[in-house]
Amino acid sequence: MRSTQRAGIAAASAAALLLVGCSPSADTPTPTEVEYDEPVDLTMTVWTADEKIIGQFQALADEFRDDNPELGELTIETIPFAEYNSQLAIRLSGGEAPDLGWIVESATPAWVDSGALADVSSLEDDEDWAYGDIIPNLLSALEGEDGELYGYPFAGTTHPIIYNTTAFETAGLETPNELLAKGEWTWDALREQAKALVDAGVVTYGFDIPQWGYTSYALFTPFLKGFGGEAYPDGTSCGYADDASVDAFQFVHDMVFEDGSYPAPGSASSFPTGDTGMYLGAPSTLAQLADSTFEYDMAPQPEGDVDYSPFIGQASMVVFADGQAPELATRLFAHLTSEEGSAALPYVAPRSSLQTEEFVSGLYPQVPPESAKASLLDTLDSAQQVDYPVSFPELETATKPVFDGLWQPDADVEAVLEDVCAVADPILESQ
Repeated sequence: MRSTQRAGIAAASAAALLLVGCSPSADTPTPTEVEYDEPVDLTMTVWTADEKIIGQFQALADEFRDDNPELGELTIETIPFAEYNSQLAIRLSGGEAPDLGWIVESATPAWVDSGALADVSSLEDDEDWAYGDIIPNLLSALEGEDGELYGYPFAGTTHPIIYNTTAFETAGLETPNELLAKGEWTWDALREQAKALVDAGVVTYGFDIPQWGYTSYALFTPFLKGFGGEAYPDGTSCGYADDASVDAFQFVHDMVFEDGSYPAPGSASSFPTGDTGMYLGAPSTLAQLADSTFEYDMAPQPEGDVDYSPFIGQASMVVFADGQAPELATRLFAHLTSEEGSAALPYVAPRSSLQTEEFVSGLYPQVPPESAKASLLDTLDSAQQVDYPVSFPELETATKPVFDGLWQPDADVEAVLEDVCAVADPILESQ
């Protein structure tokens, strides 16, 4: 079935469209244990290039191989985040599906709907996998209409604000955590501190969300949440032209063109070099600061004038149905995503047994335990998952050129966002 689907998908001109427009398969095979005549090499795609993380996956694969010699080599391929969905879709359409891979939360509904993922719900009865330990609401986006399970959200936590403590002290400014302690850590305060850091000459940029990069608008969500906006309410309509969304985009536009505190299009910050005062990113990015020459810390996302709902980023691991050995891949998947496997990786796993102050402090010893707790655990009480449309990859491709019109000094923010919805609405209506 899948080769037929993929042939049709391959004809699409935009790679992102490959994830939509194909129906979930009713005959997705549930892996059953099979015999192998010789070791089988498997491939897993990821978007990290962190050698330590890749090494940890290889170490877990080595453990698995000790008891399962049918596993040959595990090749881990890194695809840049900005190109991940499109390159992966092209591979699948060309009949070169990896065996396992990561998927990001904004594209999860599209992947689940595509029929490209293997159903791993057989693991729910595996005592070693401890399905009951997984926090249920973090699985909802990975579930099919008939109760299938298509993956495991190996990383799911609120993204903190990581800041250069040395720069704040040199500029004589209160740090985010000092403002938090006073109940004054807000998005307006972040903007003021970002500008003050730049004006003091201690950094080039006051704040950045590097993964957004004017390209991946799912990563603009922290700003939207700070103002009460929502890109696609309920995954069915366009909310970019709503007042709250307009305020969020105007906020960033002003940081770029009035304050000069946010990297303009074409510019790139590099927090590890000390050129940036604050950035919002996954806590795993702390690994890039191993050789830092300055002090740093983390704080929760700021509050706005709306109910606090910090952005929670989620990445999942899946098994591809058209990989060369889905049964073996599913067993390796079970090992990588077990409690033991989850504990070996530098991510806040979606398991009750691991979302503890002790575990999180151990994951990120570079920052004080109280900062890790406040930024990564306390915030989970308020964090809400975002509903992404099944057509999100198509929407992202179609709206990107319209969004580009925002990032001019004299742009009419509200008018451009109305144009974004004019492009998005027909796609949402047809999904």
